[in-house]
Amino acid sequence: MTDIANNLSTIKAEEEISVIKKIMEDSKKAIVDNGWHYIYWGSIVTAALITNYLMVVYNISMNSQGMLWFISMTSAAILEGIIERKREKHAKVKTFAGRLLNTLWSGSGICMFILGFAGTLSGAYNAIMIFPLISIILGSAYLISGVIQQVKWLSALCIFWWTGSILLLLYPGIHSMLVFAAMIVCFQIIPGVLLFAKSKRELKLRAV
Repeated sequence: MTDIANNLSTIKAEEEISVIKKIMEDSKKAIVDNGWHYIYWGSIVTAALITNYLMVVYNISMNSQGMLWFISMTSAAILEGIIERKREKHAKVKTFAGRLLNTLWSGSGICMFILGFAGTLSGAYNAIMIFPLISIILGSAYLISGVIQQVKWLSALCIFWWTGSILLLLYPGIHSMLVFAAMIVCFQIIPGVLLFAKSKRELKLRAV
Protein backbone atom coordinates (compact mmCIF):
# COMPACT_ATOMS: atom_id res chain seq x y z
CA MET A 1 0.00 0.00 0.00
CA THR A 2 2.84 2.35 0.86
CA ASP A 3 4.50 1.72 -2.51
CA ILE A 4 1.23 2.41 -4.33
CA ALA A 5 0.75 5.65 -2.40
CA ASN A 6 4.31 6.72 -3.19
CA ASN A 7 3.82 5.94 -6.87
CA LEU A 8 0.60 7.94 -6.96
CA SER A 9 2.34 10.87 -5.26
CA THR A 10 5.18 10.68 -7.78
CA ILE A 11 2.77 10.62 -10.72
CA LYS A 12 0.84 13.58 -9.29
CA ALA A 13 4.07 15.54 -8.76
CA GLU A 14 5.19 14.80 -12.32
CA GLU A 15 1.84 15.96 -13.68
CA GLU A 16 2.10 19.21 -11.70
CA ILE A 17 5.65 19.79 -12.97
CA SER A 18 4.45 19.09 -16.51
CA VAL A 19 1.71 21.72 -16.17
CA ILE A 20 4.20 24.28 -14.82
CA LYS A 21 6.60 23.56 -17.69
CA LYS A 22 3.78 23.97 -20.20
CA ILE A 23 2.86 27.36 -18.73
CA MET A 24 6.50 28.48 -18.90
CA GLU A 25 6.89 27.26 -22.49
CA ASP A 26 3.66 28.98 -23.50
CA SER A 27 4.31 32.25 -21.69
CA LYS A 28 6.02 34.09 -24.54
CA LYS A 29 3.33 33.01 -26.98
CA ALA A 30 0.70 34.29 -24.54
CA ILE A 31 2.09 37.82 -24.91
CA VAL A 32 1.37 37.64 -28.62
CA ASP A 33 -2.19 36.50 -27.91
CA ASN A 34 -3.09 39.08 -25.27
CA GLY A 35 -1.10 42.31 -25.65
CA TRP A 36 -3.83 44.27 -27.41
CA HIS A 37 -6.40 43.97 -24.59
CA TYR A 38 -4.54 46.49 -22.43
CA ILE A 39 -4.66 49.13 -25.16
CA TYR A 40 -8.26 48.35 -26.13
CA TRP A 41 -9.81 48.56 -22.67
CA GLY A 42 -7.45 51.29 -21.49
CA SER A 43 -8.45 53.59 -24.34
CA ILE A 44 -12.19 52.97 -23.89
CA VAL A 45 -12.12 53.44 -20.11
CA THR A 46 -9.98 56.60 -20.37
CA ALA A 47 -12.40 58.13 -22.88
CA ALA A 48 -15.36 57.23 -20.65
CA LEU A 49 -13.63 58.70 -17.57
CA ILE A 50 -12.93 62.04 -19.27
CA THR A 51 -16.50 62.15 -20.61
CA ASN A 52 -17.87 61.33 -17.15
CA TYR A 53 -15.74 64.08 -15.60
CA LEU A 54 -17.13 66.64 -18.05
CA MET A 55 -20.67 65.41 -17.34
CA VAL A 56 -20.12 66.06 -13.62
CA VAL A 57 -18.66 69.52 -14.30
CA TYR A 58 -21.69 70.45 -16.42
CA ASN A 59 -24.16 68.97 -13.90
CA ILE A 60 -25.51 66.24 -16.16
CA SER A 61 -27.71 63.77 -14.25
CA MET A 62 -26.37 60.69 -12.48
CA ASN A 63 -28.70 58.51 -14.56
CA SER A 64 -27.04 59.77 -17.74
CA GLN A 65 -23.61 59.13 -16.23
CA GLY A 66 -24.66 55.60 -15.35
CA MET A 67 -25.95 55.03 -18.88
CA LEU A 68 -22.62 56.25 -20.26
CA TRP A 69 -20.79 53.49 -18.41
CA PHE A 70 -23.39 50.79 -19.04
CA ILE A 71 -23.55 51.43 -22.79
CA SER A 72 -19.79 51.92 -23.28
CA MET A 73 -18.74 48.91 -21.20
CA THR A 74 -21.40 46.57 -22.60
CA SER A 75 -20.69 47.62 -26.19
CA ALA A 76 -16.94 47.26 -25.63
CA ALA A 77 -17.39 43.76 -24.18
CA ILE A 78 -19.55 42.65 -27.13
CA LEU A 79 -17.11 44.11 -29.67
CA GLU A 80 -14.20 42.45 -27.87
CA GLY A 81 -16.01 39.11 -28.02
CA ILE A 82 -16.47 39.46 -31.79
CA ILE A 83 -12.82 40.46 -32.31
CA GLU A 84 -11.61 37.64 -30.08
CA ARG A 85 -13.60 35.03 -31.99
CA LYS A 86 -12.05 36.18 -35.25
CA ARG A 87 -8.59 36.14 -33.66
CA GLU A 88 -9.12 32.60 -32.38
CA LYS A 89 -10.13 31.38 -35.84
CA HIS A 90 -6.91 32.76 -37.34
CA ALA A 91 -4.68 31.81 -34.40
CA LYS A 92 -2.03 29.28 -35.38
CA VAL A 93 -1.26 28.33 -31.79
CA LYS A 94 -3.58 28.23 -28.77
CA THR A 95 -1.59 28.14 -25.56
CA PHE A 96 -2.47 27.04 -22.04
CA ALA A 97 -0.92 30.23 -20.68
CA GLY A 98 -3.10 32.22 -23.07
CA ARG A 99 -6.22 30.49 -21.74
CA LEU A 100 -5.11 31.27 -18.20
CA LEU A 101 -4.72 34.95 -19.08
CA ASN A 102 -8.13 35.05 -20.75
CA THR A 103 -9.70 33.48 -17.66
CA LEU A 104 -7.85 35.86 -15.34
CA TRP A 105 -8.92 39.00 -17.17
CA SER A 106 -12.46 37.76 -17.83
CA GLY A 107 -12.90 37.06 -14.12
CA SER A 108 -11.40 40.42 -13.20
CA GLY A 109 -13.67 42.16 -15.70
CA ILE A 110 -16.76 40.53 -14.21
CA CYS A 111 -15.67 41.59 -10.70
CA MET A 112 -15.18 45.18 -11.88
CA PHE A 113 -18.56 45.15 -13.64
CA ILE A 114 -20.28 43.99 -10.43
CA LEU A 115 -18.50 46.64 -8.35
CA GLY A 116 -19.23 49.35 -10.88
CA PHE A 117 -22.93 48.70 -11.36
CA ALA A 118 -24.42 46.47 -8.65
CA GLY A 119 -22.41 48.17 -5.91
CA THR A 120 -23.46 51.71 -6.78
CA LEU A 121 -27.08 50.87 -7.70
CA SER A 122 -27.54 49.16 -4.33
CA GLY A 123 -26.13 52.21 -2.55
CA ALA A 124 -23.51 50.07 -0.83
CA TYR A 125 -20.93 52.82 -1.35
CA ASN A 126 -20.46 56.18 -3.02
CA ALA A 127 -19.84 55.98 -6.79
CA ILE A 128 -16.48 57.72 -6.36
CA MET A 129 -15.26 54.65 -4.43
CA ILE A 130 -15.43 52.55 -7.61
CA PHE A 131 -12.02 53.79 -8.74
CA PRO A 132 -9.92 52.65 -5.75
CA LEU A 133 -11.80 49.33 -5.63
CA ILE A 134 -11.14 48.66 -9.31
CA SER A 135 -7.50 49.71 -8.83
CA ILE A 136 -7.13 46.97 -6.21
CA ILE A 137 -8.49 44.36 -8.64
CA LEU A 138 -6.27 45.61 -11.46
CA GLY A 139 -3.21 45.45 -9.21
CA SER A 140 -3.91 41.80 -8.44
CA ALA A 141 -4.61 41.01 -12.10
CA TYR A 142 -1.35 42.60 -13.26
CA LEU A 143 0.63 40.79 -10.57
CA ILE A 144 -0.70 37.39 -11.69
CA SER A 145 -0.55 38.28 -15.40
CA GLY A 146 3.12 39.19 -15.12
CA VAL A 147 3.90 35.90 -13.39
CA ILE A 148 2.11 33.88 -16.09
CA GLN A 149 3.91 35.75 -18.88
CA GLN A 150 7.24 35.81 -17.00
CA VAL A 151 7.40 39.60 -17.37
CA LYS A 152 8.65 41.02 -14.07
CA TRP A 153 7.96 44.67 -14.85
CA LEU A 154 4.33 43.79 -15.65
CA SER A 155 3.93 42.24 -12.19
CA ALA A 156 5.62 45.29 -10.65
CA LEU A 157 2.78 47.48 -11.94
CA CYS A 158 0.70 46.12 -9.05
CA ILE A 159 2.67 48.41 -6.73
CA PHE A 160 1.47 51.50 -8.61
CA TRP A 161 -2.12 50.27 -8.79
CA TRP A 162 -2.28 49.49 -5.08
CA THR A 163 -0.53 52.74 -4.12
CA GLY A 164 -3.01 54.63 -6.30
CA SER A 165 -5.92 52.80 -4.69
CA ILE A 166 -4.74 53.87 -1.22
CA LEU A 167 -4.47 57.52 -2.32
CA LEU A 168 -7.91 57.39 -3.95
CA LEU A 169 -9.39 55.92 -0.76
CA LEU A 170 -7.74 58.55 1.44
CA TYR A 171 -8.48 61.54 -0.81
CA PRO A 172 -11.75 60.87 -2.69
CA GLY A 173 -13.40 63.51 -4.86
CA ILE A 174 -14.24 64.55 -8.41
CA HIS A 175 -10.49 64.55 -9.13
CA SER A 176 -10.52 60.76 -8.62
CA MET A 177 -11.74 60.31 -12.19
CA LEU A 178 -8.81 62.24 -13.64
CA VAL A 179 -6.30 60.50 -11.36
CA PHE A 180 -7.71 57.11 -12.34
CA ALA A 181 -7.61 58.09 -16.03
CA ALA A 182 -3.93 59.02 -15.64
CA MET A 183 -3.29 55.67 -13.94
CA ILE A 184 -4.97 53.85 -16.83
CA VAL A 185 -2.79 55.67 -19.37
CA CYS A 186 0.47 55.13 -17.44
CA PHE A 187 -0.09 51.64 -16.07
CA GLN A 188 -2.28 50.03 -18.73
CA ILE A 189 -2.17 51.71 -22.14
CA ILE A 190 1.60 52.36 -22.18
CA PRO A 191 2.42 48.82 -20.91
CA GLY A 192 0.00 47.51 -23.54
CA VAL A 193 1.87 49.38 -26.27
CA LEU A 194 5.18 47.97 -25.00
CA LEU A 195 3.81 44.41 -24.97
CA PHE A 196 2.26 44.85 -28.40
CA ALA A 197 5.55 46.12 -29.83
CA LYS A 198 7.39 43.22 -28.19
CA SER A 199 4.94 40.70 -29.66
CA LYS A 200 5.45 42.17 -33.13
CA ARG A 201 9.22 41.81 -32.79
CA GLU A 202 8.82 38.19 -31.67
CA LEU A 203 6.55 37.41 -34.62
CA LYS A 204 9.13 38.83 -37.03
CA LEU A 205 11.88 36.74 -35.43
CA ARG A 206 9.78 33.58 -35.69
CA ALA A 207 9.04 34.33 -39.33
CA VAL A 208 12.76 34.47 -40.17
